[in-house]
Amino acid sequence: MNGSVMWYWGVGALALIITSGCTTSDQHHNQPTVETKRPVLIIEPSAYKKDNPEIKNSKVIYGKASFYANMFQGRKTANGQIFDQGKLTAAHRTLPFGTKVKVTNVSNNKSVIVTVNDRGPFIRGRMIDLSKSAFRAIGNTRSGVLNVTMEILK
Repeated sequence: MNGSVMWYWGVGALALIITSGCTTSDQHHNQPTVETKRPVLIIEPSAYKKDNPEIKNSKVIYGKASFYANMFQGRKTANGQIFDQGKLTAAHRTLPFGTKVKVTNVSNNKSVIVTVNDRGPFIRGRMIDLSKSAFRAIGNTRSGVLNVTMEILK
């Protein structure tokens, strides 16, 4: 390379070094932050049988329910309780722990009242995870997933 090309490369490198030193590291700390306890996932409930006007005007949430696998028996839930398949409990992504929820099977109209004590389900399209005894109260566990309505009681 000739001298003038080397001079341009040198001036360019020097300009990069000088401009990179002009920023301060505490500029990123001046950005506003939002304090949250946990991330919140907002999910649009899926409507079951949208063409039915009786269902469209009601105040219940429609979606799919599944039940916990046996491997979770005896493990801690998100609120610290020990999970028991024999109790009427459920997992929901956003409802507060201790919330009572009435879950009704759409196909046979059987319902059960459960208490939210865990987070989940983490499978797309599912609205609530029930303990096996709660699931068995409203449907057959061989099906695995049910179309349900969910009404928040308290």
